[in-house]
Amino acid sequence: MKSEIAEDSMAHGGRLLHPRHVEIPDQVMEAIDGIEMWESQTLFAKPMSGGLNNENWYVRDGSDTAYFLKVPGSGTGFIDRSAGDAGTLRASDLGIGPAVYAFDPDSGVEITQFLEGYDTCTTTSLRTAEQGLQAMQIYRRLHGSATFDHTNTLFDQIDQHLQQMRELRIAVPSWVVDLVDEYKDVKRRFIASGLHIVPCHNDPMPGNFLVKQGTMKIIDFEFCGNNEESCELGLFLTEMFYDEEDAMPLLEEYFGTVSKQALSRVQASRVIGDIKWGMWGIITSVVRDARFDYWKYGIWKLMRAYTYLHELSWTEVKDGI
Repeated sequence: MKSEIAEDSMAHGGRLLHPRHVEIPDQVMEAIDGIEMWESQTLFAKPMSGGLNNENWYVRDGSDTAYFLKVPGSGTGFIDRSAGDAGTLRASDLGIGPAVYAFDPDSGVEITQFLEGYDTCTTTSLRTAEQGLQAMQIYRRLHGSATFDHTNTLFDQIDQHLQQMRELRIAVPSWVVDLVDEYKDVKRRFIASGLHIVPCHNDPMPGNFLVKQGTMKIIDFEFCGNNEESCELGLFLTEMFYDEEDAMPLLEEYFGTVSKQALSRVQASRVIGDIKWGMWGIITSVVRDARFDYWKYGIWKLMRAYTYLHELSWTEVKDGI
């Protein structure tokens, strides 16, 4: 910290140190001021890259302890931050996530352990056998724990997005309407056959997995909740571009023996997972003023769902659910 301080300028009455080229947003400064354990301390802070929904900051205090500060971004009021904190606490208790130091249920500001020395996973690294199997082991531990107090199935999320799109009067191409029709049919089949509800993370963005010397952790539980088991697995496989052949060792690691029904449910979940995140991207492009092209991201996700659906024996997949 001392070398960082020597090269950085003072701000906020001399209490906060930060890189000269960095401006501290008002909401971040308010969050730091509101943390009781940092009261009267001199802190060093710098922004972290990679967050789509939040302001993420690295903070180090006078005792050389490093923290991860998460400040909710604008237009994210639909996220249940208390539910996310419950997920982060669960991961900490299970040993698969960082420790939690503070959480404000009113603002959604969260302070967790900064995982020193951990590398952020990538789509490429999570496609390796080592990290892919580690991710399945993390999911098995999380899914095997007690259910959360809150439920947030992929079907709940998509239905919420459909309502938001109606309220915002967002127009989409006709082929997206066809995808929505397929989603409704798949949802009906899942419910008729029975949902296998387990506590899920629900957001397999590669940056949410961290590794250090063969140990993997998972972070960012703001979309967590009880969900259909196969939806978690389908989301991961499609996010990391696993094909059917390469996905089988991962599913065998998770299930032991992969039944026809389990495989069909995972295949269908890959499609509806991309529908969910495609809608999320389109909605976010309307409600947030950001440099990231959320519309392009959303349309790409929906196009991938449409393409994958037509690569499958889709009727057989649905019948197998």
